[in-house]
Amino acid sequence: MGKKRIVKNLLVLFSSFFIFFLGFQSLSNLQTSMNSYKGIGVESQVLIYAASMISCILLPKLLIKTIGCKWTIVSMFLCSVPYFVSNYKPSFGFFMPSSILMGIAIGPLNTAGAFYIDEMSLRYYTINTSDSMETILARFFGLWSFFLENTQIWGNLISYYILRPARIPLTNHTNNTCGINFINNLNGNGTNPNLQPPSEEKRYTLITIYVLSAVVAASVMVFFMDKLDNDIQREEGGQCKAVLYRLLATAKHAISLDQILLLPLSIFFGMELAFYTGEITQAYIACSWGVHRVSFVTVCFGVCGALMSLLVGPLVKCISQMAVLILAALADVSICIVLFLWDPTPDFKTMYFVVAGVWGMADSIWWSQLAALYSLMFPNNREAAFSNLFFWSYFGFFLNYSYSSYFTVAVKINILLCFLLAGMLGYLIGQVKLKCSVRKMYVSIPGEGDCL
Repeated sequence: MGKKRIVKNLLVLFSSFFIFFLGFQSLSNLQTSMNSYKGIGVESQVLIYAASMISCILLPKLLIKTIGCKWTIVSMFLCSVPYFVSNYKPSFGFFMPSSILMGIAIGPLNTAGAFYIDEMSLRYYTINTSDSMETILARFFGLWSFFLENTQIWGNLISYYILRPARIPLTNHTNNTCGINFINNLNGNGTNPNLQPPSEEKRYTLITIYVLSAVVAASVMVFFMDKLDNDIQREEGGQCKAVLYRLLATAKHAISLDQILLLPLSIFFGMELAFYTGEITQAYIACSWGVHRVSFVTVCFGVCGALMSLLVGPLVKCISQMAVLILAALADVSICIVLFLWDPTPDFKTMYFVVAGVWGMADSIWWSQLAALYSLMFPNNREAAFSNLFFWSYFGFFLNYSYSSYFTVAVKINILLCFLLAGMLGYLIGQVKLKCSVRKMYVSIPGEGDCL
């Protein structure tokens, strides 16, 4: 496979994920505020990530080995359509089962995407040996992160222009509890006019766009991306035996020392994005400035994240991956301190964008470099490694959303910081251990060949 073909496949993959997450991520940002009544939005997120935890352990290897990375991704795109449709008129009877199906899709979707990029990186490295494998992985996963962060720009611009009212009153927030002491009201926060959900007409328009995003993403993948001929392998002994074997392999990987050291950081990876989409968007932006402003401010999150995604590859090459991850940790700690001290008010609009922008840059680093880190540390067990990465990150999402309606923002920030500090400590110990040992050779999947 030549360089042009590798680049073409990566661009198709990145574009498809961009189109899909344009809808999914923008909708996730709005769940706690747009579907706040009886906590249905938060509960849907809990179910999504609970199902994702299970699916990323049981399904990715089975689907990838049976139908390949390409068709795994296409199938998961289409499985998400009922979830988008259920947002037209959310009810527990349809919304919750479709959220579970969405969660089942997310696990194999992200694992197959990471696995495909990892394989393309390996093939690119065999052609272009002037760059190290670490640099190539950082560059390609950074580009993936760039496309995903761009969904925060364009998806939220769409949401903002559709949801904004004709006349936007600047509501005084002094009678409302926003910021550090905010706690979600399961009755829909009806006492705060800033948290009123959008009209039915605007909701229908927005959700229709999101449904189309999933269908278009699947279509682009079907017609333009090559499938690998070395990721489909038939298992002896039937599928049940194969699933059991993969489950045991993933569980065995989960108790390895290197994986245990990365466990707190992997959980934090999910918690930090869930904290933004579930807490910062509602407690700081929507509460004090209006639901429609959530998308407007989150555009800054996407812009800064996308720019950092382009810079992270050169940064890793210049100052090392460890320094870049420490930079992301310091950025998150700084913003947590700001959130403790800041009383959100529209009189000081700049702070909304500072918080969103810095958090977006850190999120971009976590997203790209943790995937690259797993690929480097577990070169001969990539599928089990990626399954563990996404399992624990989804556990982070699940954990954050599960207590979202019961604790104040102050308590949630303290929990988040505990996981960050424990995660960085485990990461640094793991890196010292790795540098003191003989690094494993990075090997390809058996039976490597060109795409069909």
